[in-house]
Amino acid sequence: MDQGIHLLETKSMVDNRKILLLGPNTSISLDGRLFFTGANYYYVLAIIGVLGHWQPLIITGIFIIIEFIFYLFFILLLKKIFTATFAITAFLFISLSPYLVIHSRFFWNPHLLIPLSILTLYFLLQFLHQKHYRYLFYAAFFWGFAFACHYSAILWAVIFLFVLIKSHHIHNIKSYLLIGLGLILGNLPLILFEVRHSFYNLKTIIYIFTHSPRAGDFTSHYVVFPFLIFSLYFILYLYRKYQLANFLLIILFSLLTIIQLKIFNYYQPLDVIPGWDYSTQNHVADLIAQNCPANFNIAATIQGDTRFYDLRYLLDIKNCYSEGVEDYPTSQKLFLVAPVNRPPETETVWEVSSFKPFIIKQKISLNDHLYFYELEKSVK
Repeated sequence: MDQGIHLLETKSMVDNRKILLLGPNTSISLDGRLFFTGANYYYVLAIIGVLGHWQPLIITGIFIIIEFIFYLFFILLLKKIFTATFAITAFLFISLSPYLVIHSRFFWNPHLLIPLSILTLYFLLQFLHQKHYRYLFYAAFFWGFAFACHYSAILWAVIFLFVLIKSHHIHNIKSYLLIGLGLILGNLPLILFEVRHSFYNLKTIIYIFTHSPRAGDFTSHYVVFPFLIFSLYFILYLYRKYQLANFLLIILFSLLTIIQLKIFNYYQPLDVIPGWDYSTQNHVADLIAQNCPANFNIAATIQGDTRFYDLRYLLDIKNCYSEGVEDYPTSQKLFLVAPVNRPPETETVWEVSSFKPFIIKQKISLNDHLYFYELEKSVK
């Protein structure tokens, strides 16, 4: 769902030449109120989308290549600071990590925290070694950019505090001013939105976190993506400082990889929908777009995203536009992808039930798991 929504909003931004100050909304909401990340991710996705002609498979490939280039930069940095053995061990751990391999199959705004943390780490190390303030500013800029992509980057405050203590700048006002300036410029779209709208996001965050019992919930990506790079660096730093044997590092990374294999079931995708692969998605999009009707909507009962944002996007790039996600009751035609054991006549999800009464104009077997239905509104 996230990829479909993000691509739809980014492509709309580019097509309409709009300037956005807000990016995706977060998954946390309360009483109809929700808050948003910054628009930085959409601008990155816009560049990659244009380069990839808005094709999801090409966009995913470009993201993989970009992250791979940053990983290589990180590994070369580790080789320069530590040893080739340490660098290769870290590279193998990253390359074989089931968690990272699974996440490389799709693009998502938290993923940008990895390349941004590599840049932040690099400039913080430059500041520690050369004491030039511009490096502290560069690091803070990329911290602000990361914060715009995902709020978990706020945890990097601990890293910056450590660097200020280690560099003996903990009482230096200039350091804090430069960090503040870098944060503002790196997160400028969101800052502008907040100033123009009486700090809506900040007020909403405070409201939700003081009233919602779910506000403290978090998932693995809240920790993995902001801290992966910094954690790898500090592990290697401690191994060198205390002169621990190299084989202990190999054992540690091997154990971490085995644990991931146990948890993530040998590289299985996070959301497995039987029969709903990329070729089937395109096939369904072609079935609708070849005679793109007016006043139609789409729905799915094969996944949690019943409003079918992935298919909405594939139709969008084929210049076939469905009605909005609130328009199901007034649509005249509904295209539905459903499991073989969930016929539309007995369906209770709002996207289908609000369309009743209807007649089934067409029913196509996509594979052993899924049917494609064309439903048409009937007169009561």
